[in-house]
Amino acid sequence: MQFMANKTLIIGGILLMGLVLVLAKDHSLENAPHIRHKRGIFWDFFQKMVITKNLIVDQYTDTRNTLNDIYNTVNEQFSDPGPDKPTSRPRVTTEKTSISGEESGSNSEEPTTTEAFQISRYELGRILGRNYRGLQKLAMSEFNTALNATKYNLAEYKSEADKQFANSLAVEKKNKLKSLKG
Repeated sequence: MQFMANKTLIIGGILLMGLVLVLAKDHSLENAPHIRHKRGIFWDFFQKMVITKNLIVDQYTDTRNTLNDIYNTVNEQFSDPGPDKPTSRPRVTTEKTSISGEESGSNSEEPTTTEAFQISRYELGRILGRNYRGLQKLAMSEFNTALNATKYNLAEYKSEADKQFANSLAVEKKNKLKSLKG
């Protein structure tokens, strides 16, 4: 009996050690560095060029699609004098309307249609042009003020530089005299 228990214990220990060795071997293979075969300078260069081209094309496509969406959204906001699009429908709202003769009477609710405010392209161009001309006048005014101030600043700088130069000459003269005296 004792011999049988020892035999089972020994076999279990051997199996456990074998399992540990197999697991350790698997982990050592996972941690082992993978060897990369060198493909060559030209292969790597062209591979990077293809990746870069794909990135640029994807970026261009995304930008083009986004700008087209923005352009379409902005175009839908204008009210041109031309005929309305068949897909555009006026917004329906329910507002309480009171009839002037029926102050104390019941208020009737009638659905009314109100369109959102839309500006024409001409009116927007006129407003933007006026703003642009105003900004041009402001920029020229600021530029002329800065140019005028520069003249005075330069004159002040020259007078300060002359004073500093004269002071440094006087100090140099005094130092020369002291060095000669002593």
